[in-house]
Amino acid sequence: MTRMPASHVAAARRRLSKHSFPTDGGSLPLLVFLEVTQEDLTKATEEALHEREITTAALAQVAPVGIMRFDGNGRCNYVNNRWIEMTGLTIDEAIGDGWTKAIHIEDRASVIFRWVRMREADELFREEYRLCKPDGTVAWVFAEGVPLRSYSGERLGFIRAVTDITRHRQLETELSAAREELEERVRERTAKLEAEMIERQKLEKQVLETKDSEQRRFSQDLHDGLGQYLTGILFRALALQRSLEREYSRLAERASQIAELVNEAINQAHDLARGIDPVQLRPDGLMAALEELAKKLSLSELTTCKFECEEPLYMEDNTVATHLYRIAQEAITNAMKHSGASEITVRLHKLANRCAVIVQDNGRGFLSSCMEHEGRGLNIIKHRARLIDAIIKVSSQEGCGTTVECIFPVSEKKAS
Repeated sequence: MTRMPASHVAAARRRLSKHSFPTDGGSLPLLVFLEVTQEDLTKATEEALHEREITTAALAQVAPVGIMRFDGNGRCNYVNNRWIEMTGLTIDEAIGDGWTKAIHIEDRASVIFRWVRMREADELFREEYRLCKPDGTVAWVFAEGVPLRSYSGERLGFIRAVTDITRHRQLETELSAAREELEERVRERTAKLEAEMIERQKLEKQVLETKDSEQRRFSQDLHDGLGQYLTGILFRALALQRSLEREYSRLAERASQIAELVNEAINQAHDLARGIDPVQLRPDGLMAALEELAKKLSLSELTTCKFECEEPLYMEDNTVATHLYRIAQEAITNAMKHSGASEITVRLHKLANRCAVIVQDNGRGFLSSCMEHEGRGLNIIKHRARLIDAIIKVSSQEGCGTTVECIFPVSEKKAS
């Protein structure tokens, strides 16, 4: 490679000016070389730097955020007009460490600590804090600071931009207050609805308990009142029959027929009383009632029903026992009406401190998607289950029957 002569290097530092002069064939360009000295270069550089500083200062003055400049030691040497408006301090008051006076007294120590740490770590500074004007006006700001470097990478100082976020903070506070108020209203409304639901459940339970109590009273009246009255009539009819037989009267046969009719009326009254109040007031009342129910259903030629209870269960609360009986009865009724089952099993099963009444059939079953459309029977079952804190589980598979399981808490009572 050919080295450029020194004269050419010097020539390369000249400015070129283009001129032209006339000739016979027209005008020809003329290049005029003007010598540029080192003094000219220095002056031009200084002018460019001065122009850049003027532009930067003008931008800082019209910027919508507060701008601060610090030297390499972290001492402030410039603030713009916007920062002065935000703090109420003058430039002279802000120079050096005076700018820290604008920070709210409660935030000042932490802001200064992080500012020092940022300078030492030579990293980005971001923080939200409060400013306090001399008149006591408080404003929230978001400050961002970065190191200021030369083209060679030397750290010259720091620059910070401070944005007023007071309105944003106010909106956040108002939004948070509105959200809290809404949540409080929701909590109050939810609590009110829960209280209403609890009260409604209590009333529903009282209604059912009153209904069961009246049915029990009516059953007792049938048994003790009408039943005893009919029994008395039966005895008189039998006595009349024997008296007429001794007299060889033809009316003895009629007396016998009257006795049979009265006896049938007694049986019907007894069955009616048992149907109204199926669970007897005794510890094994639920077991006896479910077993009796299975026996009666087995008399049908369409369905065979059996009762299973591996371990005796003695119920302390007759009201709970009655609800469980009605749940099993409704499940059996649904199976007989809709499943086409030929066999139904009623099982009373103990599970630690819980028990389960299970009704299982071998009917046609149904798809799980069909459970979304619950019938009246299943709604009644679930309603009674809620009143005794029981859980209802229904499982079915098409062609494989249905199982209704009622799991309930129980406190047992020893058999007397």
